[in-house]
Amino acid sequence: MLQDIYCNTPAIILAHGYVGEILGKTVHGILMHSTVFNTVALIDRNKAGQDTSEICAGVTKRIPIYDNLEKTFDLCPKVMILIGDPDENNLEEIKICIQNNLDIVNSSFKFLKDFPKLVQLAKEYNVKLIDLRDVPRIGRWPDGSILNINAKVVYVTGTDCGLGKRTAAVELVREAKKRGIKAAFAATGQTGIMIGCDDGIVFDAISTNYSAGAVEKLIIDLDKRGFELIFLEGQASLMHYGGSTVLTLLHASNPHAIVLVHDPQRKYHAAYGNSDIFKMCELSREINLIESLYLPGGNKYNVVAICTIGQDNITTIKKQVELPVADVRNNGGPSIILDAILENINNQSLLFSNNLHINSIMQIQN
Repeated sequence: MLQDIYCNTPAIILAHGYVGEILGKTVHGILMHSTVFNTVALIDRNKAGQDTSEICAGVTKRIPIYDNLEKTFDLCPKVMILIGDPDENNLEEIKICIQNNLDIVNSSFKFLKDFPKLVQLAKEYNVKLIDLRDVPRIGRWPDGSILNINAKVVYVTGTDCGLGKRTAAVELVREAKKRGIKAAFAATGQTGIMIGCDDGIVFDAISTNYSAGAVEKLIIDLDKRGFELIFLEGQASLMHYGGSTVLTLLHASNPHAIVLVHDPQRKYHAAYGNSDIFKMCELSREINLIESLYLPGGNKYNVVAICTIGQDNITTIKKQVELPVADVRNNGGPSIILDAILENINNQSLLFSNNLHINSIMQIQN
């Protein structure tokens, strides 16, 4: 995990064309939640001089945005985080960062290690090149040991990419910890690992054959560490033409409760164009489909709450489904969602490993 190497380490983010955009969710996630990196500057020639608190969804920090690297080195960064592929458009900037003794953290499927000149330069300046998606081959098959855990699993999924699934999971972990519950954030993407997690995998970099085993192991390892409530970060969407392989996350985690993140304003899955194949699924239908997919020998799935952004969306969703709806970025939002989670688990007559009934925990904290 990156937190074994870095802790609140000063970093710059090279993100031309990503700041303030839907595909810039990694940038926004790092700014909002990272305990691994302390971002001191962004580099995006398209957004230079703008206010991150105004253009980046969910971000309240005001981090300077520059159009080039020159001024950022005065801020003494130790790491450069690369957003987007390393290619001819940014190789010179990567080299300059290495020559200024910055480690490079790369979130792309295109690896820095495949550029011999960068590798040689990194050796010369004794800096690290970290390809987050260059994961070791995982050869573990699922074996059903997920049925033997003591912890309760909450799967935080969504109806699209870039909705705030990771944000919801992190905020719910924070709320659970406030109530004295030993809660864990299980990351499944490179951003979750960069912000800091209790454990994590880069799900989309794992061979399909072994992805269920990797998810099962992630949950089991956290359970062995004594966590009571594990929030698993979702990816893409069950009804997303470009990302429906994430059904594995649902099955392999065997969740005790499911939180769904939704934007009722979206008509098509974001960033994929407007082909009819990418039309958003009706919310009630997606909920019904998720709940119908429980395994014969596993937990029955229950979507217990909906997360969204903004009061207008909350009002719209409440007209569509009879579930608690809240914005976890606003005061009180995480509490509403967590109450629904705990009530659902309580109704299943489940106990935490410390033998405190969930309803009792709620009463103690309130």
